[in-house]
Amino acid sequence: MLSSGYEGVREIEKRLTNTVGWSATSGQVDNWVYEEANTTFIQDEEMLKKLMNTNPNSFRKLVQTFLEANGRGYWETSEENMEKLRQLYSEVEDKIEGIDR
Repeated sequence: MLSSGYEGVREIEKRLTNTVGWSATSGQVDNWVYEEANTTFIQDEEMLKKLMNTNPNSFRKLVQTFLEANGRGYWETSEENMEKLRQLYSEVEDKIEGIDR
């Protein structure tokens, strides 16, 4: 998917958003699904940077969706991981707004 560049990041974000939708409507999405997505797209620093730099808007939505999944009780993860997601959200927001800190 990433070979599609900008559109590939959007597709990854869209799939995670759909997963939250399945959680909301069916309650049948296991916690490991979110953990694996988090490991692949957030915990892997190289992947994280690639996603953020290729399509910051979709990356922001991806991070926001992880935060939402936890907030709605669909995904249980560590507080350390949640703090990293909050920090990433702030970083990508600054990037989009052109703010250097």
